[in-house]
Amino acid sequence: MKRHSLAIALIAVLCALCVMGCSSSKESSQEQPDTQSTTQETLNTSAKTEVSTTATSATKATQKTTKNKTSKNQSSRKQSATQPSTSPTAPKNIPPNSISGANINPAMGSIANRVSNDIASMEVTSISLSEKNIDLSVGDKIEIDVTYYPEGALYKLCTAKLSTKCAEISSKTNKSVTLRGVTAGTGVLVVTSQNGHKASCNITVKQNESITDDTKLSHKELCTVENVNRWTAEISAECAATGMTKKDSLKGVDIAIDTSDNADKKKSYNDVKSEYLSTVRSQLDALIDGDAKDYVYNCYSEPKGGGEYYINVVISNAN
Repeated sequence: MKRHSLAIALIAVLCALCVMGCSSSKESSQEQPDTQSTTQETLNTSAKTEVSTTATSATKATQKTTKNKTSKNQSSRKQSATQPSTSPTAPKNIPPNSISGANINPAMGSIANRVSNDIASMEVTSISLSEKNIDLSVGDKIEIDVTYYPEGALYKLCTAKLSTKCAEISSKTNKSVTLRGVTAGTGVLVVTSQNGHKASCNITVKQNESITDDTKLSHKELCTVENVNRWTAEISAECAATGMTKKDSLKGVDIAIDTSDNADKKKSYNDVKSEYLSTVRSQLDALIDGDAKDYVYNCYSEPKGGGEYYINVVISNAN
C-alpha cells in the first residue's frame, strides 16, 4: 500500500514539473521579439552616429584645404610682387646689320630689316664681259665670259640678247655666252643680270673669204638678211629688163617667193638666185599683156617669221 502511494506522489511531481516547463517556454518566446527590437534600435542609432561623425570630419577637412589654398595664393601674389621682372632685354654692343643667335630678340625689333640688309649686301651690283668688241667670221665661234660683282654675290644669273641676226647665241650659261657668226653685219650683245644690271659688247661679222656665191651652204647659213636683199635686187633688175618702170609706192602681191621652200637642202647663193629668177620670168609673161612699157612694178621683201622672208613682186598698168 505504501509503495502504491509513493508511485502516485512521484507521478504528481513529474506532471507538475512538466506544467512548469511549458509555462516557462511560452514566456521566453514572448520576450524574445522585444529583445531583438531593442538590439536593432541600438544598431541603427550607432550607424547614424558614425555617419554624422564622418560628415563632420569631411567638412572640417574641406575647410582646412580651402584655407591652405587661400594662404598659398596670397603668398604667391606677395612673392610675385616682390620679385624683379625677367622680361628679355636687348643685348648690348651688337653691330646693327649683323645676324646671330644673340640679337634675334623680340625686344630689338625690326629683325626683318636686318635680314633684308644682309641679303642686299650679297646681291649683284654690276657685271662685265670679257670682250668689248668682237670681230667674227661667218661660221666661227667665240666664247665670252660673264663676271659678277662683288665676288661673293649671290644669284649669279643672267640672260643674253642679240640686236642683230648676223650672229646667233649657240650656247649660254650663267658664266659665259658663246656666239657664232651667221652672215656679214654688225650688232650688239647685251647680257643682263637677274636684278637688272647690264653689260654689252659690239659684234662685227665678216664674210668668210673661203665662201663664194657657189659654195653649198645650209639654208640657215644661206637665208640671211644680206642675201635676201641681194635676191630682191636681182629680181627687181629682171623686172626692169622687160621695160617696166619701178614704182616704190606700189604695194601688193602678184608674185610671192617664200624663202622657206626647199629649206632642207644645201644650196649656193647662185643656185637660189637661178630658181627665183626662173619663177619670176615664167609669171611675168602671164601678167604683162602687150607692151611692158605700159606697166609699173615694185619688188620688196618682208619678214615671214622664224628667220624666213617673202620676196614680193607687184605689177600694175601705168594708165
